[in-house]
Amino acid sequence: MIPTARENDGGGASSLILVIDDDDTLRRLLQRQIERLGHGAAGASSMAEARAFLETERADLILLDQRLPDADGLAALPELMTLAPVIVLTAFGSIDQAVDAVKAGAADYLPKPISPQALELAIARVFETVRLRGEVGLLRRALDKRPTTALIGTSPQIETLRQRAGLLAETDTPVLILGEWGTGKRTIARYIHEHGPRARANFVEVQCARKDADGLLSELFGDTEPGLLESAAGGTLFLADIARMPDVVQRRLAGALETGAFSRRGSTRRVPLQVRLIAASAQPAVEVSGEDGLVPELFYSLSGFTLEVPPLRERRGDIPELAQDFLAERSFASDREKQFTKKTLKHLQEWTWPGNLRELRNVIERGVILSGDAKTIPPRHVEPGASRAAAPSAEEALPVSDEPSLEALELRYLDMLLRKHQGNRREVARILGISERSVYRMLARRRDD
Repeated sequence: MIPTARENDGGGASSLILVIDDDDTLRRLLQRQIERLGHGAAGASSMAEARAFLETERADLILLDQRLPDADGLAALPELMTLAPVIVLTAFGSIDQAVDAVKAGAADYLPKPISPQALELAIARVFETVRLRGEVGLLRRALDKRPTTALIGTSPQIETLRQRAGLLAETDTPVLILGEWGTGKRTIARYIHEHGPRARANFVEVQCARKDADGLLSELFGDTEPGLLESAAGGTLFLADIARMPDVVQRRLAGALETGAFSRRGSTRRVPLQVRLIAASAQPAVEVSGEDGLVPELFYSLSGFTLEVPPLRERRGDIPELAQDFLAERSFASDREKQFTKKTLKHLQEWTWPGNLRELRNVIERGVILSGDAKTIPPRHVEPGASRAAAPSAEEALPVSDEPSLEALELRYLDMLLRKHQGNRREVARILGISERSVYRMLARRRDD
């Protein structure tokens, strides 16, 4: 392998082009021609040399011979295309294969012998395509003024969190997000993903709290098929409940972060780590770094940038805006216009919210349902903690000492079911043996005091 430094034309570092060809004479000739064009050049005589080079260096373009002593160049094409655009070098009589390679995603092909003019034109064409795609990506991000995920609130805590998340979004460094259950750690991770250069790629979530270490190893690292670390390349991998990940998986993941590469289970071939990792845990920092938390090597790899999400009780000033946002989502009641009274919003701010944002959203959903067709949601329909309370006994839930009418008794029973099933009107309709629309009609008979 004959790597050279990236050339510089006075305006900063230029592109680096890797030539993979076992013909030493042709490879050196192509490297010299590439350098004359103002680019840096590196050479590899085999796929093994190319992989070793790409583990530590970033290539902007790869020239790949179809036939190598240790690999079929075209078989390696999918792997290399995840790292850089690829121009296939093909011998006379193999044009059909080269065309197939282009159909499979190669940027171009060059038949041998390769003239300097053809080489220059092919390189210029590929880099122009990359430039245009980059501009299109920038335009799309510019047009998308408000990403899907937003951090709601104006409290000092959320302002600080939003600022730090925004700075981290522009980097590829791993991030560890800490916060109580339901504080919105997944939302923070999505915010970082959607406000950074990986926004157009996939955001993939993995639940790490499982005892099946083998299953998680295969899911992350792959075996006969690529794992998520490989298939999610270019995007973000969100590791939920990271502190409950089996130790053997933690150590394997720490190794991948340390070296920037990993291998599938049962394989020695190294695959570059091309996915951004964001991890989260509901354990406090002192426990995450303790005996029952992360293994030391993974903790130190992740904890360089830590975001701590405050619980809702510490930012009560954000509750009215959060409640309004949950109401605006209306995924659970899109057919009815609703608003909160001032007393309702004040009532919501008085609760401690042990379930944080998740509990608040459930309470809002319940309030929408219980308020029926009324335009406002009164305080009595958003009693915090109602969905967490144990299901009441029949006597408690359905008192009859006041000898209510049959209609009133129906509504009391309906209210009991809604409390028990946390406002799930579909489940309540199933239990009652009626349609969901009939449940709405029953709720419509309720009126505010």
